[in-house]
Amino acid sequence: MIKILRLLLASALLQSGLAASGRDFEHVEVVQIPLSVSNVHLVKSGTRCFLVDAGSPDDLPKLAAALAREGLRFPDLSAVILTHGHADHAALAAEIRRRSGAVVIAGRGDRSMLESGVNEPVTPTSFTARLILMLPLDARYEPLRADVEVDGELDLAPYGLAGRVLPVPGHTPGSLAVVLDDGRAFVGDMMLGGWLGGALFAQRPGEHYFHMDVAGNGHSLAALAKLPIRQYFLGHGGPLSQEAVREYLGREGAAR
Repeated sequence: MIKILRLLLASALLQSGLAASGRDFEHVEVVQIPLSVSNVHLVKSGTRCFLVDAGSPDDLPKLAAALAREGLRFPDLSAVILTHGHADHAALAAEIRRRSGAVVIAGRGDRSMLESGVNEPVTPTSFTARLILMLPLDARYEPLRADVEVDGELDLAPYGLAGRVLPVPGHTPGSLAVVLDDGRAFVGDMMLGGWLGGALFAQRPGEHYFHMDVAGNGHSLAALAKLPIRQYFLGHGGPLSQEAVREYLGREGAAR
């Protein structure tokens, strides 16, 4: 009986220590929300809710409806973490902050793009990408200044989420990855899942259509793949398994 009590006490102390560290999260739920062009991800951790990315300028009604299906409204959000500052990922961040008071977290390297509200020039990575650049795409959105600018590792425990934000420059100078302690990661546009923006073969990894620094993105992705990440959530298509990403990087390395 005494041994059982000791075990219970040790367990209670362990849980107390985890709570003190901000990592007492038994389960983090992830909901992928496909919008008009890109994915937004809702992350629910206990009573805290987060968005990874914020969609395109016209996505507000669809995003609100997706949150409502989860029993949530914009004021229920604690933070919006932007993987990068392109219009299809950052456009609604300012409006969401107005409606919720949520903290906006973004990479410092994308400050100029976010503050101007205009996509900066990118390098196409394929013939298809060059064709896309010929289309009359509107890359403007409401400018904003992030509440928290990341240029190094950021622990998310103080915000109520067991994970961290890592700089992964390449797609844009301020691109970020959100890596949860349970091995799931949100990597924005470091990779593309499938064809036609993920409409086909969404779980097949490939090169994104555009990067501001193609080589830099490759270096960041290779470094990220060394971490114990079991699942990658993408801005377009996905999610991808660890095995699929490693096979993809192996093929890319062999091709070079």
